[in-house]
Amino acid sequence: MLLFLLTSFICIIILRFIHAVTYIRRGPSGPRFGPRNDKIKHVQNQVDEVIDVMQENITKVIERGERLDELQDKSESLSDNATAFSNRSKQLRRQMWWRGCKIKAIMALVAIILLLVIIILTVVKYRT
Repeated sequence: MLLFLLTSFICIIILRFIHAVTYIRRGPSGPRFGPRNDKIKHVQNQVDEVIDVMQENITKVIERGERLDELQDKSESLSDNATAFSNRSKQLRRQMWWRGCKIKAIMALVAIILLLVIIILTVVKYRT
């Protein structure tokens, strides 16, 4: 991206140089052509239009490059957030699994205790 911006900057400098050279040739008041040189005047006007269009295009390209940089920064931030979310969700999944295992172990222990109480009561009842 830096190479792209550098190239655009160089193009702007070249176009400004061309524009300055044509300004120096024509002078500040514009070209001084006679009626016989209408073709030259027409071509010079076309060159000026092309220079203006190229300057606008390069400006738009630079703005687009800036927007692309912003978009890249946002996408990197989103990627980082997605990674952090993934890690937190895995950690939460493990915590919930262990919680489920603890609940199952407690329920099994309660069931075993109830069975032992029932067995002991029946054994004591039949012994007497």
